[in-house]
Amino acid sequence: MSMLHEQALRDLMQRSTADLHAPGGVAAGIAARHRRRTVRRRALGLAVTGAAAGTAFGVIASGAAAPTGGRGSASASQSGPGIRLTADQITLRNLSTVAAKSSPLSGRYVVMKERQSGGVSRTSVLDSLTGDVWTFQQGPGIPAQLPEAKNDSPTAADFAQMPTSPAALRALLVQQNQQQMKQFQAWERQQLAKLPPALAKKKDIAVPVQAPGLTDDDIVFSQATDMLWNPLVGPALKAALFTVLEQTPGVQVNPAATDADGRAAVKISRTDSLGETITVYENPATATVLETGGIGPQGTYLDLYLSITSTNTAPTASQYGG
Repeated sequence: MSMLHEQALRDLMQRSTADLHAPGGVAAGIAARHRRRTVRRRALGLAVTGAAAGTAFGVIASGAAAPTGGRGSASASQSGPGIRLTADQITLRNLSTVAAKSSPLSGRYVVMKERQSGGVSRTSVLDSLTGDVWTFQQGPGIPAQLPEAKNDSPTAADFAQMPTSPAALRALLVQQNQQQMKQFQAWERQQLAKLPPALAKKKDIAVPVQAPGLTDDDIVFSQATDMLWNPLVGPALKAALFTVLEQTPGVQVNPAATDADGRAAVKISRTDSLGETITVYENPATATVLETGGIGPQGTYLDLYLSITSTNTAPTASQYGG
């Protein structure tokens, strides 16, 4: 594969996604790993509902093995006699308790205001009933409004169907990654088909089901912290996500951190097998996201969340400066 082909494909994908949404499961899954600094990491795909959800999650749970070894092993997270939790585990368990007691936002539309790397101010509005997402933004060289992204997020009802058993949820996160990889593979082929004929041979490229070098623990941490970003996640699922993080080896916790705006925060971070460190900052009082960021071989990124509110009024450009 020539460097010309590589650069042409990279440029094509950046042009086609910098100002547009790829399908929801794509933009948040493997596409996010390759284009995390270009495209906003959205919600997670693989939204299963109804009776099928119970069947699917039952299969996942029956085949899921609890993580073994390391500071985050399943045995270490139990609170039975003779087992002592680490300080990091205690902090994550406290966040889980806070999350379980929280109240979901009451309005149909959830409004997230944020500040990103590069001086970008952004407002994202999620429809809790349909999963549609509107994005309004201000910054150098970017459009004021992105096209409405239909079904870009699971709905609140979709999230409510997801398992809260840590073992089943962990298995689901791994399975989601596999599905997102396949979705990205299909989406990539669509983009490749748009290349000039001289580059048509690129259509034979296949994306592996799992990114080379990444472990299940790497994937679980990335997927869990992505899901925590979504304000449509309900209290029980959010609490379970913190428990999954508690049981994941390599997670580092600082309970006395501050985010980029100086707000008190619990810093949760982990460096994956490819050398990328993903960091999230959670509000210790509400267990809601304050900031997400990362640093690795491909650079850094930052999303600072200024407010998360809800309303029953559908969004318009005039409301949010688009």
